[in-house]
Amino acid sequence: MRRALDRWAAWLLLGAGGVLAAVSALLSSGSSSGRLAWLGVAALCVAAALGVAALAGLPRPALSREALVALGFLVAFVCWNGISVVWSIEGDRSWAYLNRGLAYVAFAIVGLALGPYVRRWSYVLAAVLALPLGWALLGKAVPALGGSGRVARLSSPIGYWNALGLLFAMALPLALWLVARREHRHWLRTAGVVYVYALVVGLLLTYSRGGVLAAGAAAALWLVLGRPRVESAAALLLGGGAGLGVAVWAFSRPGLAEDGQTHATRVHDGAWFAVVFSLAAVAVAAIAYLGSLAEERRPLSGARRRLVGRVALSVLVGGVAVGLVGLAVESKPQGWFREFAAQPTDPSQQVGPQHLANASSSSRWLWWKEAWHAWNGQPWRGTGAGTFELTHRLLRTNDIVVTEPHNVPLQFLSETGLVGFFLAITSIGAAAVGVVRRLRGLRGGEQAAAAALAVLAAAYVLHSLVDFDWDFVAVSAPFFLSVGALLGGPAVRDEPRLVWTPVPAAVAAAVALSLLTPWFAERATDSARTAIADGRPVQAYRDARDARSLNPLALNPLLVQALALEQLGDFQGARRLYVDAVGLQPLNWWPWYVLGHFEDGQQDWVRAIRPLERSVELDPLNPLPAGELKRARSHAG
Repeated sequence: MRRALDRWAAWLLLGAGGVLAAVSALLSSGSSSGRLAWLGVAALCVAAALGVAALAGLPRPALSREALVALGFLVAFVCWNGISVVWSIEGDRSWAYLNRGLAYVAFAIVGLALGPYVRRWSYVLAAVLALPLGWALLGKAVPALGGSGRVARLSSPIGYWNALGLLFAMALPLALWLVARREHRHWLRTAGVVYVYALVVGLLLTYSRGGVLAAGAAAALWLVLGRPRVESAAALLLGGGAGLGVAVWAFSRPGLAEDGQTHATRVHDGAWFAVVFSLAAVAVAAIAYLGSLAEERRPLSGARRRLVGRVALSVLVGGVAVGLVGLAVESKPQGWFREFAAQPTDPSQQVGPQHLANASSSSRWLWWKEAWHAWNGQPWRGTGAGTFELTHRLLRTNDIVVTEPHNVPLQFLSETGLVGFFLAITSIGAAAVGVVRRLRGLRGGEQAAAAALAVLAAAYVLHSLVDFDWDFVAVSAPFFLSVGALLGGPAVRDEPRLVWTPVPAAVAAAVALSLLTPWFAERATDSARTAIADGRPVQAYRDARDARSLNPLALNPLLVQALALEQLGDFQGARRLYVDAVGLQPLNWWPWYVLGHFEDGQQDWVRAIRPLERSVELDPLNPLPAGELKRARSHAG
């Protein structure tokens, strides 16, 4: 009876983890904090239930010293994000980053509980990551479903092409694992080859250079860690080669590769894409299935298998080498660093397939220097979690606006200082040591599945050096769930400690309050804006006041409340609220601009000049305050 219950509990846990990963990948709405709040609450509920079950004497994963250190330093880093609200130059963003970290801690705890079921979790996650892949490719074939709209780069359902490219790169080792293991059935190994094919097509259609590099590193690392190599190399040759061919064909179709095409063009080329993709998939599946059957009926001897493996790897390496040589000839390597560090001459230029061969950092080098400059100003504590946008606006040299420097270590260093950086790096280092030890302790199929998850995690860490993956729960949720599963040990039982069972629920309730309070404040602010648009300033004032009581760190409730007072004719009260907004975030250009705009509207040109000047100082390249300042000066004489 107990064994049956344990099996049902295991599948229930795997299902919960799969649902969390699937909803995160499909419905997280990019870097939105609103969706993250509810995803975090869902993860908290699962984590709290696991905590109560463990205290009640039900099975829990054995936790190594490395797992405890990694989780402890992750919690400490997240708490440091929250503490940074005290000195943050944008307090509401720092609270949002505290909440993001709390959600990730909940995902990691759920992942730890998956530790005894590493192999089954690998199956679940492989199926889950196929869902966004299928949706993205279906949106390209059928534009009416939404897809990425008139932008050619594949980005749906995440909303950001580089994050989608990373998700595909993270799925690649799982697809190769399905192919490589001989104990898998023929249909599953065949599905793995088709999976590799579809991932390559999807990855190349994102035009994500970071995603391609992460996928290449993941494939190479899998060939080192995974066994056997012959099947993996063959899958990369067959599936990857076919995927490359279909992607190159797609690059030649305007409706698939060029922005701004008409709906009719996208529908026409999308239909052809569906036909070509499907025919190639059928061909790949047929070859893979027949090859799997032939290998079973007439298995290769050890010497012949090694020979075939060497030939396959040689062909694979040769193909990569030819591609690198072609890339070098096309992009002139002697000018790579100059091109990498150069400022884009036209940031709004359309990005096409040629972007894959471009050595430009797309302004990243500039953002990294800005983050380094910010860290030099506050080396120990940083400017506050999530505040890079204000630093960037002060230092930028073009009209691009970003919220993070597209390098997670530099992001942590500039925003949370050496203290936060140390906490984060220590957590990652302890996790890495724990994962290596777990891999050494496993054997056979469990070890291969764990190796695939480890490569998935490595792809995420590598890609974080060139993008802001921390902001996307779509890729961070699978990462934390999988690293947690790798750190969690076999199931053990403790003596019941029923007196402590309310603690996990109480902690979860407190964290959920932190997650949901800003969400409800934002809803109240939206209601206030609607009331202003409908000419109901009294209701708008009340809704904005409620929003301020929920989130006193946010600017928007203050500004909307002031706008309601303007509609009521209380201009002195509105001015006081605008001044309060400036005091709340004095290094933010926006409240200074709104105050100056208000004085401009009151035709008090002299009083408008100073806040507008300060707004321009904080964001020199922003045409909005600069234009308003020019007008105020002309009126003031």
